Amino acid sequence: MRQSQRAMVETFNAQYVSLHVRVSNNAALRLYRDTLGFKNEKIEAKYYADGEDAYSMKLDLGFIREQIVDEEDEDEGEPVGSLGKEGGDTEVNGGDAGPKKRKVRVGRGLGVGDLVERDESHKA
Repeated sequence: MRQSQRAMVETFNAQYVSLHVRVSNNAALRLYRDTLGFKNEKIEAKYYADGEDAYSMKLDLGFIREQIVDEEDEDEGEPVGSLGKEGGDTEVNGGDAGPKKRKVRVGRGLGVGDLVERDESHKA
């Protein structure tokens, strides 16, 4: 559930999640209110077709947005690779570039473009 809430914030920039729960559905009420942190906004009279009332519940997703911002600002720890080491920036800025690079042909250069798809399932 937490992952879906985070995805809603990241993908759709969601501000809140709302839902309706039957007044008689105690298990769902405990799940949403006590476990997931939804708040009762109001009671919708005769919300369901059988005439039963429903709780209109809402969960503010602002705390997830704050978590995402905090994670983005968080220091990742020790420097990685040669950067951050003494003399490491000379390699990056024009020193020894390491092994010589060579060009490699891929895709159409290898003749993949000339391949033809055949359906051999009809042959007996």
